[in-house]
Formats: sequence, structure tokens, C-alpha cells
Amino acid sequence: MSATATLPLPAIAPPAAKLPPGALLGLCLVIPAVLLVGIFFIYPLVRLGGVSLGFPDAGLKAYKELVTVSGYLGTLAVTLKVSAIVTLLCIVLGYPVAFLMSRGGARVQTLIAMLVLLPFWTSLLVRNYALIYILQRNGVVNRLLMDMGLVDAPLPLMFNEFGVIVGMTNALLPFMVFPIYVSLQAQEKALVAAAFSLGASPAVTFFTVTLPLSIPGIAAGAAVTFATALGFYVTPALLGGGKIQLSATYIAKEINEFLNWPAAAAASMVLLAVVVALLALQRWAASLRGAGART
Repeated sequence: MSATATLPLPAIAPPAAKLPPGALLGLCLVIPAVLLVGIFFIYPLVRLGGVSLGFPDAGLKAYKELVTVSGYLGTLAVTLKVSAIVTLLCIVLGYPVAFLMSRGGARVQTLIAMLVLLPFWTSLLVRNYALIYILQRNGVVNRLLMDMGLVDAPLPLMFNEFGVIVGMTNALLPFMVFPIYVSLQAQEKALVAAAFSLGASPAVTFFTVTLPLSIPGIAAGAAVTFATALGFYVTPALLGGGKIQLSATYIAKEINEFLNWPAAAAASMVLLAVVVALLALQRWAASLRGAGART
């Protein structure tokens, strides 16, 4: 019985992976954006971190000076406090505006949106000088209060924390209104109708249905508002009159007056770490809330 010879089978190469239609075009469109982010954000951030560490002689001297010598921790505490107050005021003032937008007709929504966006159409410097005219000792507010007999002498409404908070709230309010508005618009109107049909009053419906469902919008607006407030410079410099020093004014002072780039870079990196920690906390809280909703 003769053995049959087995011929080796030719190797079959796997089919070459093909890019889906339009993937190459999409990749070409993404590459410029990635390059811009890398050149104008990531690279300067890495350089800033290097300056804070004192390269080429790496060390933590600048960070130690922030804690022990410069008193930056007190400045950071004031910055966090002012930013928290501004964020809370934006929530209190912005929620009713967003609620009215979500419940109004097309004309009402357009009108309110234009009024909310109006500050963005005006220079921040112009707005701050307008607030100086309004809040100064002989300004509109003090003259009105004195004419009404509510006060006997002008109130100190600027060159203090109050003036800084008013100016920052005025500038950051739109960052709170629109996230809440989007959250309210996304709610199912049938849930509110069901609550009314079960005999719930408007107040009970708001606090048991509308407000809980709008918490993601409040959280998103609060994160953006707080993170932006941490780096505000022009408004604290003008309305604070040099008496209120926040992190941004501290950094500018270290660079412009003392040419202390390592200290300014270290303060900037600390501020960046606070913002990253805040966003991570907000994301973690959102994931917990989503997991609780699924269970």
C-alpha cells in the first residue's frame, strides 16, 4: 500500500484591514486639531511644570516657598472662598432664569437668551468700568439708597470682596444659566403632568420632580463656573482695587513686579491641580449618581 504524499497548503494571508469610508478624511481633519492642542496647550503646560521645578536644577524650592514664605495658601483660601460664593450666587440667580426660559415660548426663550448673552457681546473691561460707575461712592446704587433714605452715608461697595463677587457673578452667570436650561429642556414633560394628575402642588412637583432631574445641569454649570472663577484676573484687579488678592493677581504680581517665574509657575500648577481635582470629583459624583439611578 503506497503512502500518499501530502502537499503543503499555501499560506493564506489574512485580508488587509480596510478603513471604513470617510475614516481617512476624518483622520486628516483631526490631526490639525491634535497638533494645535499639543503645540499651544500641552507643550506650554509641560514647560510651565518644568519652570516650577526649576529645571535644569530640578527641585521643589518654589513649592516650599509657596507654603512657608509667600503666604500663597492664604491667597488660595481666599480664591476658593470667593469662587464658591460666586458659584452659589450664580446657581441662585441663574436657576430661575433657566426655568423661565425652559417654560416660555419661542419668543420668550429668544429674548431671555439674548439678555443672558448680552455680556458676551461687550468687552469685559468695559463691563468692569461700568460696574465701577455703578458701585462707587457716588455711583447709581449709593445715590439711590441715599435718596430713598435707606442709608445715611455711601456704602463701600467696591475695592473689597463684595465688589469682586458682584463683578465675577455678573461675568459668569451665563455659564450657569445655559447648562441648567439644557437640563430642564431635556426633562420629560409627561413626568410633570403625571405629578399634577396625582394631586401634587406646583411646589411639590418642583422639589420632587423638576429640581432632582436638573441636578446634572446644576453640577455641570457649577463645575464650569467655579473652575473659571479660580483664574479670574481682570475683575479682581479692577474691582478689588489691589486690596483683594486672588491666585491670578498673585501670579501676575510675581511675574510683573518680582520676575519670580518659578513661584508664579508653581502657583499656576497648584491652581491647575485644584481644577483637575474639582473636575475629577464632579465626574465621580456623576458616576455615583448614574449608578444609583440604574439600581
